[in-house]
Amino acid sequence: MSDSSIIESSQEMTSEITQAKTAAILLIGNELLSGKIKDENAYYLAKRLRALGVSLERILVVPDDRETIANHVVEMSQSFDHVFTSGGVGPTHDDITLESIAHGFKKPLTLDDRLHELLKSYFKERLNDAHLRMAQIPEGSTLLWTEGAPWPVYSFGNVYILPGVPQVFRAKFEEVASRFRHGAFYLRSLYLNAREGEIAQLLTQLEADFEVSVGSYPNLYEDLDYRVRVTVESRQMNAVDEAVSALHSQLVKLEASSDRGAYVVRIDEALS
Repeated sequence: MSDSSIIESSQEMTSEITQAKTAAILLIGNELLSGKIKDENAYYLAKRLRALGVSLERILVVPDDRETIANHVVEMSQSFDHVFTSGGVGPTHDDITLESIAHGFKKPLTLDDRLHELLKSYFKERLNDAHLRMAQIPEGSTLLWTEGAPWPVYSFGNVYILPGVPQVFRAKFEEVASRFRHGAFYLRSLYLNAREGEIAQLLTQLEADFEVSVGSYPNLYEDLDYRVRVTVESRQMNAVDEAVSALHSQLVKLEASSDRGAYVVRIDEALS
């Protein structure tokens, strides 16, 4: 391989790493919209996807309605690299996620033989038609088996179909989590003795000048030693360091023209 080919290949790999895969979460259930149940799954998955280097770009809550679920899951599948659904995969009348996905992608539901055997082994003479709903999956689905796990994760294309019970949701996601790892995000925080209005223009300019995402979070508690926490984040470590250095320089200039004292309380040195 020529030197130029090696350089081009390296550049392509770097581009793939720095360009985040995208994801969306579809939370399904009337109980979420009515406030009967507090969702825990989106918060958990948002944190885990971030740790895996995936950019979560949408979270949507929908009722137990076949057309609504079907329309949104198809649109999300076309718009994002990964889609995760939560809820609606049990044996009861309102567990309609699998049939809704099949409807959306215009596929029939089929009884999977292996899932059928697992249900027969578990329920024995108690097995009924309601239980069999859990073995009826959209034609063309993939069953993701993990050693030691008694039941697989369903997927259809780039849609991963997870249960709604938080403990089970977390367990099933962790069984397949490694397949979503895609680089990392780097983040540093600056803790400032400044009001948001004083630094707003600096932060806007920072995002314009560097390939970073900037967040600003005012402190609402008097017992902390800062007024605003500013986060600087990117998939490129150098971009984060350069942006933090530039912001720090600008804040030092502000300090010189103010009688308040130091604007920068501290800066996180560790990247995470």
